[in-house]
Amino acid sequence: MGREMPYMPDAIVSEILAHLPVKPLMGFTCVCKAWQSIVRGDASFHRAHLHLQKPCLLVSPRTVDDDPLHTDKVGLHMWEANQQGTAVPLVYATDFSSGKLKHDLAHCDGLVLLHAESAVHLLNPATRHTRTLPRAFGLRRDPRSGAYKVACFSYRSWTKLAVTVDYHSMRMEVFTIGTDRHWRETPTQPSYPTVAQRTATFYKGSLIWTVFGDTAPGFLRFCLEDEAFGVIQPPPCHPRLECVMSRLAELRGELCLVCVGANIRLVELWVCDDVDKPRWVLRCTVNFCGFGPPNFHPVAAFGDEIVFNDSVCGTRRYNLRTKSYKNMFCMEDFGINSPSTGIFEDFSYFDVIPYIPSLISISDEVSTS
Repeated sequence: MGREMPYMPDAIVSEILAHLPVKPLMGFTCVCKAWQSIVRGDASFHRAHLHLQKPCLLVSPRTVDDDPLHTDKVGLHMWEANQQGTAVPLVYATDFSSGKLKHDLAHCDGLVLLHAESAVHLLNPATRHTRTLPRAFGLRRDPRSGAYKVACFSYRSWTKLAVTVDYHSMRMEVFTIGTDRHWRETPTQPSYPTVAQRTATFYKGSLIWTVFGDTAPGFLRFCLEDEAFGVIQPPPCHPRLECVMSRLAELRGELCLVCVGANIRLVELWVCDDVDKPRWVLRCTVNFCGFGPPNFHPVAAFGDEIVFNDSVCGTRRYNLRTKSYKNMFCMEDFGINSPSTGIFEDFSYFDVIPYIPSLISISDEVSTS
């Protein structure tokens, strides 16, 4: 008769399991009911596990706009900062029936938003859970309630003028994952239009959009806690903030703005650490080798390097000490052009976002893709 496995308290088991990657943890759910309960249903364990995982990048090659054959294919590849070689393995692939992707990807705690032509897909690539929503432009976790909220900026009507578009009746709608059954409008409505097809940047409890227009006051802030709007003043760019030629990102706990500087061959990186009373500081200038925002924008920071995604030149790492670039991805790294099969797909650029694999559940009502 074999010896019984010694008893180990659930607290110790949870502490050990929290250090493991998502893939083996999903396999461990078959060991026993107690482990299954911890991995699949313990929200506190999900949070503890999330904070112990190392950040990486999620990469999605995009098809060209006029390609009629591959409008609904989505492939997500994961790049890790300490990996050897240039291979970028595929971690999630699917075909959506809602059409071509229209906006940048958005990520929060392992959950990813894919915005297609007629719907938005909220998914966890690690656990392969998905949920479809009508539309959205921002995703983040409410720091007060702990709930994940999806925000949608839209217009009730618009009028096409001679050279511009005059928007009317702007509105913001919110969908709280696991709570709301329908989209609901916020108590107050946004007072400024935002740059089209830009996913919001999350920073310190708020979703932040770049305001569109020649007299743009800066950035539109939507606080997830009280669902109220505000305006963040821009830095003293030269000669003024060009809304279209600028991009926001969160890097190392700071709100970062990349914009064209006084020298048109350089871009400036401005940072601040407060959304209520922002004090912008010019952190550095970067030679962008011929292309600037919005094509050239920051994605993440690893050590002394900042990852920039350039829709023309690809994804590159910029070393702040040596002031030099290093290329990161090419199509062959994704197995897209395969010498053995001869399969080739025409892609125009990479969509690259910071990513942390997690066990976070979308809601109690999820479907497995």
